Amino acid sequence: MKRTAGILVSLLALVVMASSAFAETVSTGLILSPANENPPIAGLNAQGGFQITVNVTRDAGGNITSGTVRFLGNVIFPGAVSITGLHIHEGAATVNGPVVVNTGIAGASPVMFAGGSGILDYTVNVSDAALLGRLLKNPPGFYVNLHTTVNAGGAIRGQLVRFEERQAQTVTMVNEKEVPPVTNQPGNAGVTITASPTRDDKGVITGGTVTFSMQYNFDAAITLTGLHIHEGADGANGPVVINTGIGGANTVTLANGKGSANFVVPVTTTAAIGALQRMVTNPAGFYVNLHSSVNTGGVVRQQLSALSSTPPAIQLADTYFLETGATDAPVKVLATGIDLASTAIVNGASVIPIPDLSTGQLTINIPASQRSAAGVVFVQIRNGQGLLSLPLQIVVAPTASVNTIPATTVDGAKYATASVAPNSIAAAFGTKLASTTVAATTAVLPFSLDGTSIYVNGVPARLFFVSTNQANYLVPEGTVAGPAQVVVVAKDGSVSRGTVNVTPSAPGIFTRLANGLGAPVAVSGTDGTNFPTQMSNADGTAVAIDAGSFVMLFGTGFRYASGAMAMSVGGTAVTPLGFAAQSQFSGLDQANIQIPASMAGRGDVDLTLTVDGKTSNIVKLKIK
Repeated sequence: MKRTAGILVSLLALVVMASSAFAETVSTGLILSPANENPPIAGLNAQGGFQITVNVTRDAGGNITSGTVRFLGNVIFPGAVSITGLHIHEGAATVNGPVVVNTGIAGASPVMFAGGSGILDYTVNVSDAALLGRLLKNPPGFYVNLHTTVNAGGAIRGQLVRFEERQAQTVTMVNEKEVPPVTNQPGNAGVTITASPTRDDKGVITGGTVTFSMQYNFDAAITLTGLHIHEGADGANGPVVINTGIGGANTVTLANGKGSANFVVPVTTTAAIGALQRMVTNPAGFYVNLHSSVNTGGVVRQQLSALSSTPPAIQLADTYFLETGATDAPVKVLATGIDLASTAIVNGASVIPIPDLSTGQLTINIPASQRSAAGVVFVQIRNGQGLLSLPLQIVVAPTASVNTIPATTVDGAKYATASVAPNSIAAAFGTKLASTTVAATTAVLPFSLDGTSIYVNGVPARLFFVSTNQANYLVPEGTVAGPAQVVVVAKDGSVSRGTVNVTPSAPGIFTRLANGLGAPVAVSGTDGTNFPTQMSNADGTAVAIDAGSFVMLFGTGFRYASGAMAMSVGGTAVTPLGFAAQSQFSGLDQANIQIPASMAGRGDVDLTLTVDGKTSNIVKLKIK
């Protein structure tokens, strides 16, 4: 890697204690595979796609009192299958742990799928508050697996990575709701507001994101100069509290008044965290509006009301790229949170999806009118309550624009192609990835640099750096484990495609030479508090440190480790003092160790770290 730009993302905690009992709902998607079983099951062509939803009730002090766990998903086996168990187990990826949440499926009461595929939907009441607390605090310490008569110990399995809370509402902003009403720019805009707060152990909101998924529909060309959530009652104007960043210096021009867009706003400041807390508690006290160059005070607006904790979600699709064409193109998706009244929305237009009741997949025909020219197609699912999923973004381009040289993604620290982890730093190599060299300079990483955008399984990735032959990006944190499709679109329209294997953990250590070799990007000190010594020289050789020194290593891909970290220094096992996400820079992880005093005089030694059975690159230390 020639360059990695670290961007500061500082989360400030705001303590707002609840005054009454409240509920919290979080969910995650995951893929179950025979390769994840312990030991792996060779030769079994089967998989399952599941949404695990945990709902907990908390008392006035934020303590969990009870909850439910819902298993909703599909399984696909090559032939008839008898399912004898579906559970959550407590245990790391490399061990077999005890069942802690049981759906009740058992050998005495199996579920039979004569064709090998089907849908499973089970909700389990859980009274063990301590268990629910551990599950929310440390999802990677748990896994889901499904048992069959043939594989009684487990046939397909997947490790949990992280839970996300989503509270959403879809509204239509209209001219009449503006104060005063607008009459000179007729139009409307549909928007799904999705609040995804992060919480501490007591359920207090400490940060998160707010996503705006937009469909514009104006009668004529319009230049947008703002998109915000304001705090204020219906009929009154209030201050901006959540800002997408659209403004006078960052406008959006719609040549024909139509379009789609998606904005993800990190909530990091004390003021924004407080506003998010109030919006989740009382959404009716907030409104969303869109501003234009003609109507700078607002052109369309709508008040929020009740936020739902169960919006639909698109977990996976069979493709995230379509060539331009004159016919409809079918795309198969796995969606959860849907009902019999659900429809698909393609760039704002309703499409009736075709369900496959045996697999749980939906086939959505992308209309020819939406793939006649290069661009990005927004695909969403709308359930019977009118809630829209976050958009799946499918790149459309002509055959002539598709690069014949694939984009190859590697771990951004050790440069291995084996796998990358969610919320880790990755690097794509290829040609025609960008027209010039640009590094991110903003506190919040952008989704576009020099006109280059990267999509991982249809989700835009934040970018650190782009150049003609290399682009460094942050793997979206919700990316499910398994093969992922990567699509890179450059400013000139060139499209480069590739695949990468995503696993919950893929540890790598950054080195001074930025190629995975030599001395690490690390600092050391003698008291465990101050770290004044840089541990590498400009040529990549190691700076000598004393035995007994404390060392702070920086890497990526190990924050979601399901168990303990093992570390080897010069062949000696050393227990790390701790490891976690490094809170100041996107995708950066940190591990701290103390060099044993017994290693005095060892000189040059190798260091590696291992999590979930995966070992990092070898880095060089020198011990006096």
